[in-house]
Amino acid sequence: MGFVRQSFKRQLFITFLAVTLILVIVGGAVTIQGFQARVKADYEKRDAEREKEVEDQINGIILGTEDTIESIAKTPVLLDALTKGRKNSLAIYSSLYELTSGIRDYAVVDLYMGGMCMYSTRSGFKSEALPEYYSVLYEASNSGGKTVYTLDPGEASESGAALLIARQIQKGETPGYVVVRIPQAELEKQLTSSINTSDGFMLTNSYLRPFCLLGTAMDQKDLTLIRENLFSGNPYNMGFKKNVYINEISDTGLLGIYTTPPALDETSIRASYQILILLALISIFVCLIVANRMSDYVSKPITVLARGMKRFRHGDFDAKIELFREDEFEQLAVGFNKMTTQLKDTMEERVRAERCVNETRIKMMQAQLNPHFLYNTLDTMKWVAKANNVPEVATMSASLAGILRSSISEKQFVTLSKELALIKNYSDIQRIRFDDKFDITIDVPGELMDAVIPKLILQPIVENAIIHGMDEVESGHIYIAAMKVREGEKDLLKISVQDDGKGISDEMLCALNNEDEKALEGHLGLNNVSTIIRLYYGKEYGVMAIRPTNGGTVMIVTLPYLEKEPER
Repeated sequence: MGFVRQSFKRQLFITFLAVTLILVIVGGAVTIQGFQARVKADYEKRDAEREKEVEDQINGIILGTEDTIESIAKTPVLLDALTKGRKNSLAIYSSLYELTSGIRDYAVVDLYMGGMCMYSTRSGFKSEALPEYYSVLYEASNSGGKTVYTLDPGEASESGAALLIARQIQKGETPGYVVVRIPQAELEKQLTSSINTSDGFMLTNSYLRPFCLLGTAMDQKDLTLIRENLFSGNPYNMGFKKNVYINEISDTGLLGIYTTPPALDETSIRASYQILILLALISIFVCLIVANRMSDYVSKPITVLARGMKRFRHGDFDAKIELFREDEFEQLAVGFNKMTTQLKDTMEERVRAERCVNETRIKMMQAQLNPHFLYNTLDTMKWVAKANNVPEVATMSASLAGILRSSISEKQFVTLSKELALIKNYSDIQRIRFDDKFDITIDVPGELMDAVIPKLILQPIVENAIIHGMDEVESGHIYIAAMKVREGEKDLLKISVQDDGKGISDEMLCALNNEDEKALEGHLGLNNVSTIIRLYYGKEYGVMAIRPTNGGTVMIVTLPYLEKEPER
């Protein structure tokens, strides 16, 4: 036994071998008869279910049609349409199409004045006139306001006909009717899915005239035999080897006839009843013993393993499995525990390393954004101070102080309002440096001022617009705007910086929009801004350049709209 306990495979083999021997020896002789009994029970149950399914399908069609007719009969626009005089056809068709939406997939709804079809849901043309002195209109006029069900007199054949459902809804010299026409093909289409290929179904009127024949009833032999039996005064199923079920569909006067092949012959049925009790006792006894031991011994470790793996799959890396066994299940549990521990340690170490690398790169790049600008500013201040005793020096000093405070701050994120204040300080300095050869307009809604963005991502873009865009312009303009847009399930913040300068080159436009880091190596500011955004938010965000047809350049910065710092 120790040898068997050390292997789950051997345990399972011995157990199933024992069960198989018991079942073969004790139950082998009665297996065929028991199977026959079960087959008959299944067939009888299936017959009842199939018959009910078909009847429910027909009742659903009838109920939907009745509801539609009732709605039409209560609609003043449609009632008025069935009176003489000029009418608003658009209002009539609009109301008719709205009320018939539930049945229009399989039925055509017509409004008749007398025998003439005045309005129809049929595309392209109206239905043909119907005789008032017999068939559906005659029955509807004599039904006392009830709905009648009959064949289409113009399309009836031995294989089926369209089903006409009508009700008189307007009295007077020329009565008005609602006629719902369900073609034979649509009836077959609606009911075919409920019919087994070995079964047959016939939908007929009370005189056994068919609307549709499905399955094995399509050859009309079953319907012909039923008619002969009833006309001869015999039971309707006389001469049938198959099962025949006839039921009236609600109170419509329609008949549903369902036929199914016999499951078993009488000899098999008698044998099945003789062995039923013995087979049940043996099966219960064997199953109780085997199932009890197998469920306790086999399902318990599998359940524990599955529960532990589910916890791990949902992100619980502390999940552990404890099994006190001597077989492969114990080895699986030990291996699983080691794997989760190692994977958790590896993932934590990788996350720490990536976070450290990303934060270091971001800090390094943000520290690189301004040295060239600060050098030029200090140099300008020196020469302005020497050449002129003017207030510009004070303005440049104050603006530079604001930029320096933002640059040396340890915060990596600022509000949009603070970033725009930095841009204003920067532009004040540059206007003095470039002798007011450009101006700048900031057009940002107040509700976006609290949006949180990485600091110093707009200054390099504005600097690029001034240095390169205004290079050959005597009087330029820079326009800064922002807007919040919804794309899918995300709120995005889009900031545009537009200048009317000479425009971005084809090489830079291609390099920036294709994130070509090698081509951007000489443009430190733009490259750093794009890299910072991608590191924080992902590759779907960044900077895109557009060259308008009227000249200049538009730089668009796309960020997720946030009002607090993102988790890193």
